Parts: sequence; C-alpha cells; structure tokens
Amino acid sequence: MKLEKIFIEKSLPALIQCVKDASIEIMNVYQSNDFGQSNKSDGSPITLADQKANEVILNCLQSISPDISIISEETFDDNTLKNIDNMYWLVDPLDGTKEFINKTDEFTVNIALINNEEAIFGIVAAPVSKKIWHGSTFDIENEQDSMSNCLRIVMSKSHKNDNDKLFLEFLDQRNINFEIIEKGSSLKLCSLADNEADIYPRFGPTSEWDIAAAHAILVSQGGSVISIPNETELSYSKQSSILNPYFIAFRNEATKSEFLPVLRDFFKKLV
Repeated sequence: MKLEKIFIEKSLPALIQCVKDASIEIMNVYQSNDFGQSNKSDGSPITLADQKANEVILNCLQSISPDISIISEETFDDNTLKNIDNMYWLVDPLDGTKEFINKTDEFTVNIALINNEEAIFGIVAAPVSKKIWHGSTFDIENEQDSMSNCLRIVMSKSHKNDNDKLFLEFLDQRNINFEIIEKGSSLKLCSLADNEADIYPRFGPTSEWDIAAAHAILVSQGGSVISIPNETELSYSKQSSILNPYFIAFRNEATKSEFLPVLRDFFKKLV
C-alpha cells in the first residue's frame, strides 16, 4: 500500500469535516442579503463566501498536513507556478461563483491532492444539497455498464460558446442521438461519476482547480478526462499556465472507446 493512500485514508474524516465547515460558511452568506461581491484583477467575481470558505479550508489543510503546500484560487498569483512542489493541495473554495451569485444552487467546494502532475484524490461538496463526493486513484471501480441509445451530454449552464454549438451540430450530422443536461461547477463531472451523464465536453477556458477534485472522483469510478488534441489524461502542475487545455470527460472506458474515435474529426474544427 502506498504511503499516499495511507495518508488519504487517515485524513479523510478531517477532509469531510473541512468541506462541511466550508459549506456552512458559504450557506451563511448565500442565505444573507449581502454577498460582498467584487471583481478580481482578471474580471472574475469573488464574494464573501469565497473568502470565508477559503479561510476555513486553508486552516484545515495546514492542520492536516503542515508540510504539504496549498494552491488556492483565492491566494494564487503568477509567482505560484514558479515553485510548484511534486505534491500539493489544489483548492477552489467556491467553484461556480456565477452560479452562487445567480442563485442557481449549483456550486461546490473542491479540494484535490496533486502528486507528480496527477490528481490522486478529490473531495467535492455541494453546500445546498449537502452531498459530498470523494475518491482516489488508488481505489478504482471498473464496472462497465451498457450504453443507452441516447448519449447524455452534460454541459455548462453559464459558459457556452461557439465550439459547443459546432460540437452539437457535428453530432447531428452523424445522426448521433443525444440529450443535453445542464449543470454548474464540478457537478458536471460528478454527474458522470454518478452515471447521470455519459460525456462532458469542454471547449472553453477552465483552470486546474476547477477540474482536479472531480477528475480524481471520476477516475475512481472508472472514468477519464482526456485533453484535446493530444488525447492523454489531463495533467496538472503546468508551469506555463494554470489554465487547462480543451478536454472531454468520459463516464467509463466503454463510452470513451465508442465515441473518442468518432470525435477526432471534430477536434480538427476547434477554434
């Protein structure tokens, strides 16, 4: 048994309590009339809930593992990428701030453990539903249930673009029967892990902290997140940028094997 697996198993109860405590702080702000909203230097919104949840999580992780560094969306700057350790926590204290502001209920707390460019553990909490997902790459389930006649595609509720439209037109042209499921934040990847959707295509910008925690959870359920165009498992710790390449997430290996070859022609059309 790897030392990392032992560490994760030992730390899990504290991590579950951590995301519960962060969720409480988020819901206290969500149910108030003052979000304390402002904009960061890149124009993205930040609220009092982001800040309060971030404080809870940083304190928790420092208590659990004082020797493991932490990269959080709310404390990140360009210098962070210059000194990335092999192992570190990657945190988005409130994933889906726009969903939070718009009162859609579809936002999450994300904590991932990265080791050697791989998300080896993730925990995601949905503060409104109080549901918590967690999983690690040390315990992978490989149940390959059969595909339905309709491809279930989960897509962003707030971040659609021209590439998404082209993708759906591409499927139509190939007579692929599909339905669209809209979700916010990490709930998209979690819906694949829960067998509520089959694929999640993302042809727009995301950051590593948006994806890592739910990525590990999906992998623990036999799924994958494939970067485009090189068709390899999405990796982390890029020193050039915190942004992810385009990707498609698959619920399981059977779905990937069936649809990845079909989609290669589409990858050439991406802008």
